[in-house]
Amino acid sequence: MDYTYRHKKMAGLCSGAERVLDIGWYHAPNPYLRNKVVVGLDLKSRETPPNYTSCLAGDAMNLPEPFGPESFEAIVAGELIEHLENPVDFLRRCARLLTPGGRLVLSTPNPHYPAESLLTITLNRRYFYHPDHVFLFPQRWMIRMMEVAGFTEVKLSSGGVYLPGIGYIPFPRPWCYEYIATGVVKK
Repeated sequence: MDYTYRHKKMAGLCSGAERVLDIGWYHAPNPYLRNKVVVGLDLKSRETPPNYTSCLAGDAMNLPEPFGPESFEAIVAGELIEHLENPVDFLRRCARLLTPGGRLVLSTPNPHYPAESLLTITLNRRYFYHPDHVFLFPQRWMIRMMEVAGFTEVKLSSGGVYLPGIGYIPFPRPWCYEYIATGVVKK
């Protein structure tokens, strides 16, 4: 799958940050992160991509380990939060890793994507029903979760919609396949 559109957008939201942590990078490292320090963290590790400084195996739910508090100016978590049983706890752990004014950039599937909405009405479990997803987050509730976890200036944007053979393309935020949420940590 071609993640170029989403990756470029998420990397752009991290521009200006010197140190970036990419949580959940293993299956789709972001080649557009061009920050001075880019660290990948996932349950397992593999060869470090050329634009990453290092990659570590670790659990997103054990943050701030193996890092100390206020270790990064930005954290990227693409398509991760829907896999976690305690998403607000994860968000709080990210806030502790960020410097004051640091930014969290995450993406997640949109439960209001038209195909998902139709399949929800029919309770269809065959399509868009990923067995590893624990939650899907309506957009306004993602804003609230991030606020509860200590983030301000929470904004949402479209992560696009996927077209086979083309990849992700722009699509209006309310109905996009994946949306991107950003927030600034208050300290």
